[in-house]
Amino acid sequence: MEKENKIINFDLNDFEKEGLYLIFPDLTRLELTKENIEKTSENFWQNTSKITPEMKKAIDFQKCYFCPRKNQEDICDAIRPVLPFLDKIDKYISFDEVIAAYKSNQGGLLHVRKTTMQKALQYVSLLGLLRYNMVLRKYWKYYYGVIPLMAGKEVACRIYINMYWQHKGNKEKLDKVIAQFREELRVSSENQVKRMNLVCKNDVFMNAFVNTQVVSEF
Repeated sequence: MEKENKIINFDLNDFEKEGLYLIFPDLTRLELTKENIEKTSENFWQNTSKITPEMKKAIDFQKCYFCPRKNQEDICDAIRPVLPFLDKIDKYISFDEVIAAYKSNQGGLLHVRKTTMQKALQYVSLLGLLRYNMVLRKYWKYYYGVIPLMAGKEVACRIYINMYWQHKGNKEKLDKVIAQFREELRVSSENQVKRMNLVCKNDVFMNAFVNTQVVSEF
């Protein structure tokens, strides 16, 4: 049976802000922009019907051992991009198809592709771990030129090239920063997956964070 071909028209004015836009088969739109994340994450955290006091005290919900705010009783920064969208995204599973449109802050380019939920949400996992995480944000500079909708090995190559140039090919420095990056990202990713197990009903976000860790291993 042949697949039905569909044509979807986009109004570029609907993608003004940097971020990821997901368009589902029923044409429902979900905007993962910085403004939306910051606007709703704190309200979600304070809603005890979403994140119960028992969840907040759970061992798996605690901050990483190297976090400078590990002893403070507040939200882990890395989970902020995830919280506002759990209700909507939990309706889907990892391999559900979706159209993902990523608006870059580099030249204002719009990248559009048909993909799966877990691959599209790689952007959210990158955002949480590398821009919101207080320890890992120092590595964001190595992600210059990375489009979250790229294939995993392509992302890994771009990251390594950026590391290589910033450290002028010095193997000793490269080995050191890669080892540190790998360990801190491994711990952060594993802890993030544990948090996802507490608040998610399905595997979409968990697989997205696992994919991010796999890319880093490349």
